[in-house]
Amino acid sequence: MTTPIGNPAWVRSADFTQYGGDPNKANYQSQGVVNPRTDVGAEGFSRLASDMAAVARVAEFCSMQVLCDVLGSSSTVESCRLMSGVASLSYLGTAPPTGFPTVTRNGSGDVTITFSGSYTDEYGVAGAFIAKEPVASLISTTGGVASVQLVSATVVRVRCFNLSAVAIDGARFTLTLGSGS
Repeated sequence: MTTPIGNPAWVRSADFTQYGGDPNKANYQSQGVVNPRTDVGAEGFSRLASDMAAVARVAEFCSMQVLCDVLGSSSTVESCRLMSGVASLSYLGTAPPTGFPTVTRNGSGDVTITFSGSYTDEYGVAGAFIAKEPVASLISTTGGVASVQLVSATVVRVRCFNLSAVAIDGARFTLTLGSGS
């Protein structure tokens, strides 16, 4: 197996050279593309490497949808997509699959989401995780707001309120967040 160089995308340390780019990249024997349907020249590959680094710099680390259960100490994670994997089924927030965040109920429409301090990619390369720029959106037909607070490098708190500033029982929201150092 070939282990990739550099850190996983969520560490945000990659530049175009990590994706095979080189400022001095040239076509073999200075020949351009022979067959444009099957070949990629140095010019095209260089653009691809640069664009890939740009995409990795701004991609979200996590996108999830949560249903705040009315009773108990847990909420239901209806969907969760991380750069390190996708949960194929919904899960109880206090019993996540390996590698996914926990969601603990604090009260009506109020949950704490805890991420790991490090995640591992498909090749077994680990990278530190620091939550950045969390954005929560309430899914509601009656209106309201989802307030999000970055508690620490790995903990996010989301509170859902209606238009009268009353906590919403059974609130449903989405959360997206980035990562970085």
